[in-house]
Amino acid sequence: MALSKTFVKHDVTVDFGCIELAGTLVHDDELRVLELKSYEGSAEPISISLLGYGLMPEPGNVFIKDWSEQSGLTARLARAGLVKPVHELTVGPFDAKAYEVQVTL
Repeated sequence: MALSKTFVKHDVTVDFGCIELAGTLVHDDELRVLELKSYEGSAEPISISLLGYGLMPEPGNVFIKDWSEQSGLTARLARAGLVKPVHELTVGPFDAKAYEVQVTL
């Protein structure tokens, strides 16, 4: 029997800066995805894929963008004890900032 590579933390509130959403934080380590499944039934993505830049996070980690509507999200998640920043990346034609973080559910 294969072990699940999906981890959850219930009753989490994520501060997105302009809005706070509550629900269940889900980390699929195999797919390197972190998302919040709200109590209303919607899924709010937190992680981002950087495969287009040839980047893949280490096992247990995901990438979080730190531009546009997600500016400051990594710091807020770290303060809440949900992630631990591993290192900062610069990606794309506009040198946007992203972080590789260890998910600490």
